[in-house]
Amino acid sequence: MSDFHVVEDLPSGSWNSFLEKHTNGNFEQCFESGEISRRAFPRTKVVRLACMCEREVIGILQGTYSKYFGFGMTLGVMRAPVVNLKDELFTQTVETLLKALEDHAKRNRVIEARIFVPQAWGVDKIFSSMGYSPIGMLNEYVVDLENGVDTLWKSISHNKRRNIKKALSQGVEVFESRKKEELLTFYSMLRAAEERAGFSSYPLSWFEAVWEIYPADLSKVFLAEWNGKAISGVFTVMHGKTVFALAAGSFSEGWKVRPNDVLHWKVMEWACQKSYSRYHMGFVHEPPPTEGSSSWGIWRWKREWNGNLEKLQIFHKFFKPKYKLVLEAKRLAEKGYNFYRSL
Repeated sequence: MSDFHVVEDLPSGSWNSFLEKHTNGNFEQCFESGEISRRAFPRTKVVRLACMCEREVIGILQGTYSKYFGFGMTLGVMRAPVVNLKDELFTQTVETLLKALEDHAKRNRVIEARIFVPQAWGVDKIFSSMGYSPIGMLNEYVVDLENGVDTLWKSISHNKRRNIKKALSQGVEVFESRKKEELLTFYSMLRAAEERAGFSSYPLSWFEAVWEIYPADLSKVFLAEWNGKAISGVFTVMHGKTVFALAAGSFSEGWKVRPNDVLHWKVMEWACQKSYSRYHMGFVHEPPPTEGSSSWGIWRWKREWNGNLEKLQIFHKFFKPKYKLVLEAKRLAEKGYNFYRSL
């Protein structure tokens, strides 16, 4: 442990170089992701911690939180700490990063942390020993593209193949774009989906920040067009070997020609051609929704792609439990903001 130390100013090149060696794709942990959050949300603070052994990077952790009333709210961390799990010192690396995170939180009056960690990493005992409590589980839904388009086509459900063929026979076409006007078209579809389903996704400022900060060849929208009008869209970023479908939306007027099915199929087809091996389609509750539940429709649609559920454990820790009321005040303020945003 005496050889270990933590730095908070690791250059972006060194950060991303380490990340790319130890993951198939982890967009939320790339250096640019923190800058995107900072640009999109002015109150956001980014914490980046790199564990060093002498001059070698052996682990990283990036998280974000917002500042209100002089306090840091919830410090959120997705898929970290990132370490070499085959290294015999990986336990000490994780412990060092979590200790540094707590030190940062206390210096900046952060109230709590929520850390989402892949269950496959096998670090739950480390988190428990550091005072974190498991508070739930979430699934990432990932479609395997490793074996190419032909194998993928055979693996998806018969109903999905039928819907894709129907869309193509009806003249639905899918194209990719980096044009600002088509980003705005996509966003109008997302807003329509939010209003129908009663959920909130990223604001336009976040998508614009991705457009400005993330490499242009690694972020784009795909749109499905029918009868000369865009009717469905998905916003994607690429990291490592993974294509992340970060948000999607559609106009209900085009549903009868099944644009969502052919849209995602064409994105997966494109991804296979570009040698990506994973298509990340967002999150699914654990346990997965059951028939009749409010989330059943989207889950029934997703599972026809025959993807894999990769579990994320959610760990929580209060750094300042006396200030829970501050968190509640912030949540009420956000609730009011989202209400007026929906008008």
